[in-house]
Amino acid sequence: MLPTPTPLCPLITPTPSNPPTLATTHRPAYTPRSPEPSALSYSFTVPGDPRSAPVVRATVRSVLRIHGISAIEEPVLSVAGELIACAARFAPGQEIYHSLRWCDGALRIVNWDAHHAHSDARQAAHCTACRKRALLLLAAVVHECRGTWGISKPGAANEGTRVWVRLPLPDA
Repeated sequence: MLPTPTPLCPLITPTPSNPPTLATTHRPAYTPRSPEPSALSYSFTVPGDPRSAPVVRATVRSVLRIHGISAIEEPVLSVAGELIACAARFAPGQEIYHSLRWCDGALRIVNWDAHHAHSDARQAAHCTACRKRALLLLAAVVHECRGTWGISKPGAANEGTRVWVRLPLPDA
């Protein structure tokens, strides 16, 4: 018997010669019975290295699926990867803090890196402009999702730079 050729188009699924039985169907390891986005509150630290981006995306994907928030999974994964990649460029070798929280019908993502504020106002403005240019893809994704984002100015009491994103859940 010849094997069934795999179609080139992912939208076409070949009809199986033997329909799957209950014992052979794949079931996810965990399906939330009553997902509660309001309980979503996670924070973790990764190294300031571009190789941390896939680790953050995998972690964020797991969090979203466990809490039943799949409607914004792709934009959130894109945003998380962009935040980590940018932070790794501005604070290489330093720790990057990443936080996900559910607040008022939206997912709030905060990324903090140890890049210090510049004492000269022109240098600080130039640095912020460079960071915004590095986050153009993030800005486009956030705009398409009708969200908001920003870069918090470091105060006297805290060091480093904090970038935040707020992505609303569609129909929330």
